[in-house]
Amino acid sequence: MGTNALDPLPSPPQWSLALGNLGSALVVAAALLFLASALSWALAGGRDWGRRVGTWAFGLGCLALFATFGVLAVLFANNRFEWEYVWAHADSTNTLPYRIAGIWSGQQGSFLLWGVCMALFGLLSAPFVGPYRRAFLAVYSLPLAAIAGILAYETPFHLIREGGRAVVPTDGVGLAPALQNYWVTIHPPTIFLGFGALTVPFALALAAMLHRDLQSWVPLVRPWAILSTTLVGLGLCMGGFWAYETLGWGGFWMWDPVENVSFVPWVLGAALLHGLMVQRAKGRWIPTNLLLAAAPFLSFVYGTFLTRSGMLSDVSVHSFAEMDRAALKLLVGLCAVAFVGFLGVWAWTLPSALRMQRSETEEAPGWDRESLFRAGTYLLALFAGATLVGMSLPFFMALAGRPAKVVEEQQYHQILSFFFVPLMLVMAAAPFVGWRKLGGRELGRRLYNAFCLSFGLVGLSLLAMAATPIRQRIPLSGEVEALGGLELPKLPWLLVLLGLCWFVLVANVWRVAELGIARKLSASGFLSHVGLALLLAGLIFSRGFERKGITNIQEGRPGSALGYTFEYVRQTSDRHDRHNRLVLRVTSADGSFVAEPGLYYVVSPQDGRESPMVWPHIQRFALHDVYITPQPEQSEASGVVTVKPGESFDVGRYRFTFERMERKGQPGMAGTEFLALVRAETSVGSFEVRPGMRLAQNGVEPIEAPVGHALRIAMTGMNVADGSVSLQVFFNTPLYPIEVYYKPLTILVWIGTGILTLAGFLAAWNGRPRRMPQATA
Repeated sequence: MGTNALDPLPSPPQWSLALGNLGSALVVAAALLFLASALSWALAGGRDWGRRVGTWAFGLGCLALFATFGVLAVLFANNRFEWEYVWAHADSTNTLPYRIAGIWSGQQGSFLLWGVCMALFGLLSAPFVGPYRRAFLAVYSLPLAAIAGILAYETPFHLIREGGRAVVPTDGVGLAPALQNYWVTIHPPTIFLGFGALTVPFALALAAMLHRDLQSWVPLVRPWAILSTTLVGLGLCMGGFWAYETLGWGGFWMWDPVENVSFVPWVLGAALLHGLMVQRAKGRWIPTNLLLAAAPFLSFVYGTFLTRSGMLSDVSVHSFAEMDRAALKLLVGLCAVAFVGFLGVWAWTLPSALRMQRSETEEAPGWDRESLFRAGTYLLALFAGATLVGMSLPFFMALAGRPAKVVEEQQYHQILSFFFVPLMLVMAAAPFVGWRKLGGRELGRRLYNAFCLSFGLVGLSLLAMAATPIRQRIPLSGEVEALGGLELPKLPWLLVLLGLCWFVLVANVWRVAELGIARKLSASGFLSHVGLALLLAGLIFSRGFERKGITNIQEGRPGSALGYTFEYVRQTSDRHDRHNRLVLRVTSADGSFVAEPGLYYVVSPQDGRESPMVWPHIQRFALHDVYITPQPEQSEASGVVTVKPGESFDVGRYRFTFERMERKGQPGMAGTEFLALVRAETSVGSFEVRPGMRLAQNGVEPIEAPVGHALRIAMTGMNVADGSVSLQVFFNTPLYPIEVYYKPLTILVWIGTGILTLAGFLAAWNGRPRRMPQATA
């Protein structure tokens, strides 16, 4: 951003300044309009003027947020770098889709995207909330006012100034390298649509309590609850695909705090969907469902505070700057008001809610859908709660003045496995029970065929793994994995997990086939179980049965790992070009293909240091992926080693022994050489090399000595007092470490995601009320 008197930076055009000022004004206007809407609906008491003012203020506030987003989009599309937020998240080389993605790649833009999505679902849902409209819009307006207020303090419309005037830098910083992937244009809008939709169940539950009508809201909220859960789940899966294709570690999920902020609302949303089914069928779970309707929204607001407070910046792969203090206070205020307000109203409503719900009559022992849904809801709540605690631990450690440390992936697996196993059993059994009690023997009879077929599928899975033509890729024995303090063989434990997935899959497919289209809503729910089972099976296969190998390659020197041979061909561009790829020819018994993983270097503008960026190459086959990740090139085969006469050190297959110093020429004269006589030994023989230094007019020149075809050795220093020298070995051509993963059946993750999403959209559509109640105050 610097300038000088001879070449000052230009001033921005007036249209850009006017547009940015309009964006600032629109944000403030949105905050005031939402506050006006909330007050009008709350204070008017159902009077006609209150309805008109509240409706118009809410609509205009939403329009102001949409217009703010549009203003920012125009500034990004035109690379208006005089605006600090645009300068920080765009550059002149990015194409239009990446420029637009820059809007939500930073803190202010992500809050704006959240507000826009929340406003969109407010407008879509308001006409269909019937008698709850007044309280619904009063409640819904408050979080929108808080988000607009946050954006008023932490505005994306801040100019870059030098010498008191606005200036236009020659270029922007651009998107962070990890964000320069097509998923950045798809994943954030999708998952933020889900986050925005979470507000609908929260506001509708609170409105129902304020109206003291705790039954009529259930059919109204169900399609929105399904839709919000589906969108959050789809966004989660997209984030996993993004991580898989970008981060280079070969997995979809690592329990990062920001991942968990999205995961917890999704799990709680799933619990709500089952609770609503119980209330609709049996007239029970009324207080529980009110809590479950608010839990996804409240957990996301808390998670937003957690990740934007700045205390988790060192433990997450997702980087967000610490918020402006005033904006953070508004976010804390939103958390406090939402939690305290909702729980206070819930406690006030609890006695009447308990009186309202149907009492449970004495029934014969056994299982019914309600008992299984209750077990599943408890397990989902425990699953979400354990994850919530895990993601909060770094925050509480930071509050206690201790270094924040993320909870490791393995610890999540150890704890959550206790909930996973019974939850999968419940998902398998639920399709075969109705709302009337069923004896354990009868339930077992219904499940027997599905269990036998699942057991057969486990055997087929094992045979398929054992029959792979590259057996060394599959870990079939000899490994152990900790589970809750127990040591279990890895293969049997993986087969148990796969068996549970196949059990859920078979049981729910069986039930979907029986139901057909006669019970579309139930069939959609069971179909979602099918998608989830396939998704989880894909994750278990691809991670549990993966194989990892490491090899080194150089130009003219291929390397091998996991039965694949990697041959370096060329680089596609300069090392500082972010589109640079390593072109590798990969051959195996399966055939051959060309891999082009990415490798380039980013130069820091502060200190000029280079930081490597890598992108994996994923070669997809029908039943497995070959996942190839390059590591930064290495020119140094060893560090600097100081040795005295007679001492040795090893580098690869060579042993180097320093024998003595030699001199050519007169001391102090230009051209005099000081040489270290070094003997290089291998298993097939030995030879002498003489690295050294030469005195020149302007200092000392190094003398490097070749060692075979691949290495050279240099003397970097000498000590006359003790006769020691400092030696270092280099590669003649850069060496590239290559990591390769064999990832079986990752296609199941994609198929499962598609089925789960389709089932969610079908359930939302089929679950909509057929007769919309009339909107009243």
